[in-house]
Amino acid sequence: MTRFIPHYLLWLVLCTPVAFADEPRLYTGAIDIPTLGELEMTLGIVDNGQGIYILLTVPSQGALNIPLKATHGKDGSIVAQLQEANLSFSVFENEDCSILSGEMYQGLTFPIDFKRVDIMPTLQRQQTPEAPFPYTEREITALHSAGFLLQGTLTIPDGEGPYPCAVLISGSGQQDRDESILGHKPFLVIADFLTRNGIAVLRYDDRGVGGSVVEDIALLQNATTEDFASDAAVMVHAARLHPEIDPRRVGVIGHSEGGIIGPMVAINDDALSFVVLLAGPGVPGHEILLLQQSLILKSQGATDEQIDRVENASLSMYELLDAGASYEEVADLMVELSMVQLEVQGISVNQEELDQLVLSGQKQLFSPWMKYFLFYDPAPTIAAVDCPILAMNGSLDLQVDSRQNLPVIAQSVEAAGGNITIAEFENLNHLFQPTNTGAISEYGQIDVTFDEQALEYMTVWLQEVTDED
Repeated sequence: MTRFIPHYLLWLVLCTPVAFADEPRLYTGAIDIPTLGELEMTLGIVDNGQGIYILLTVPSQGALNIPLKATHGKDGSIVAQLQEANLSFSVFENEDCSILSGEMYQGLTFPIDFKRVDIMPTLQRQQTPEAPFPYTEREITALHSAGFLLQGTLTIPDGEGPYPCAVLISGSGQQDRDESILGHKPFLVIADFLTRNGIAVLRYDDRGVGGSVVEDIALLQNATTEDFASDAAVMVHAARLHPEIDPRRVGVIGHSEGGIIGPMVAINDDALSFVVLLAGPGVPGHEILLLQQSLILKSQGATDEQIDRVENASLSMYELLDAGASYEEVADLMVELSMVQLEVQGISVNQEELDQLVLSGQKQLFSPWMKYFLFYDPAPTIAAVDCPILAMNGSLDLQVDSRQNLPVIAQSVEAAGGNITIAEFENLNHLFQPTNTGAISEYGQIDVTFDEQALEYMTVWLQEVTDED
């Protein structure tokens, strides 16, 4: 999930699955995640000679049978935790093992009331492509100058080359090469569609994710958008090395924060062929976040008074941060923001949970990434891009509002004499899904991963700007 959203997610550390002689007892249900809505999960209980385990499966996050070593509590509960994710469970099986009840804790407490099932539920989106594919897939590994590896998948059309190539750049947060979110794989869908239409695609795991191995944790903790731009530049270079790829027709497609990164790559690469901004920001981050907070709160049913409180607290907090404020100086404002969000979502917390929420918010606010994002203005960089630019957005995008950003992007490029195409798609959200409200809680409920009309529009534009005739 993008860091643009103030929300709670089940962050999981992927572990090596454990083999058990006995089949686990499976219980399936959902927990209600603030902002995101219902999150489906399955808990498997194994209690035999190997010990007690809870096996955690969250289909929408690609987590399958993550083993959590458990113990029996004095009250008969089954207790397990995953310290790396600040995640714990305390659950009870009823007498006939048909119901699993209890709670999950991760910053907030989530009630569990799951029913016994015989088969593990799976999640399959209609647009997710399945092998065999009518094109070539190739694993790509590239070395960053900072000493870590980046890895991705290059898809190459069948037939005579060399082909134009698009390098996909993900949104904020640590994303895998498919930009997986809530069971959707938008980058896999885009790559499949473009490759079937004669355009090679390189999509890659962000640093520290999947095959992009980073051993120095500081390279993750201190990374900013500018650092991620260096990663994208490495992968652009890697794409050009393949004989099936025309090095003169390589460009980038950036989603959300990737729409900031794409122009950063372009102004340092005179050979770049094109830049596509999918819901890319055109104004500084503090302006993005201020409107984003208001739109999301409104979609959740917040009152005008509550929205005003959030806007005032946010404005004061950004001003203090820009002036070099400390954790303590923004604490009261962070409490105000947390309290309004909890009020809107109807969540009650104790003091310890509130303190944890505030501390988590402070850590995010003072992170190098957030400080950079809040005060970086992307418009001058976009204006300096020499190659053709396509800026696409959905009219119901609550995270990067089309009315706030598309006009600024257009005006900046046109004033500089650049080549810009603007496309706003009615009733699409931040992920380019068809929607009635744009609410983030709908992301996982909508079966469509990426609107086909938007895919076709982008494909035709790419074919035209990379046509050698």
